[in-house]
Amino acid sequence: MSEIRIIPIGSGSTGNCFYIEIGGYRFLIDMGIGYKKVRDALTMHDCCLEEVDGIFVTHGHYDHVKAAIPISNHVRCKVYANKSVMYSIRECKAERMVLNMYEDIGLFPGLTVRMFKVPHDFAYTCGYTFAAADRKIAYVTDCGRMNDRILQELAGADVTIIESNHDVEMLKNGPYPRQLQARIRSEAGHLSNDECAEAIAFLKEKGTSHFLLAHLSLQNNTPEIAFETVRKRISDPDIDLYVCPAEGNNLLIY
Repeated sequence: MSEIRIIPIGSGSTGNCFYIEIGGYRFLIDMGIGYKKVRDALTMHDCCLEEVDGIFVTHGHYDHVKAAIPISNHVRCKVYANKSVMYSIRECKAERMVLNMYEDIGLFPGLTVRMFKVPHDFAYTCGYTFAAADRKIAYVTDCGRMNDRILQELAGADVTIIESNHDVEMLKNGPYPRQLQARIRSEAGHLSNDECAEAIAFLKEKGTSHFLLAHLSLQNNTPEIAFETVRKRISDPDIDLYVCPAEGNNLLIY
């Protein structure tokens, strides 16, 4: 089987950017981490930002696109997103290409990219799957509610990067005003640890064995609570769980 490599460079409200390799191709998902941090994180693992084959953007919130201009100044690849997101990265220097939801797109030989809609309070927020001949990576964060359509899109992935944003009790008893709490808990907000665990239980039955818990709130969650919430639901020792730090550069190989 071909190798999957993942570097979670940043995950959370301070900034989001993931590096993935699949089918021999190298990609970034989102550009919410500064150019130097991304470059240095990749260099640590003998990867080169200037050699990525494509950049995929999930939506236009600041923590996902704030470094679009400096990063695009240093890459030769295209930046891919849906039409709604393109306005948020309109000053991006790299060539941009609009993708449509729910289409299997052969952007690269031997690899299929698929974009799907995710409920969030930015219009047409999306997730992605990347499928080579024998491997599949799925990515979904900034998701107010999991639904059957999203679960079917994620099903069968070897590795799923999935939001585990908040612990409900920490959110209720934390510093956020009620209006903000309601937004986070709404269908246009973020996925809780419990909702993440429920989704993982389903995806486990569909064959996924590696999960990266992403976009954890610094105020309303901890890595330990997110991990234990999922482990209480999924005790199978063959299921690999990794909690993505707010900033990191750990190389994960599957």
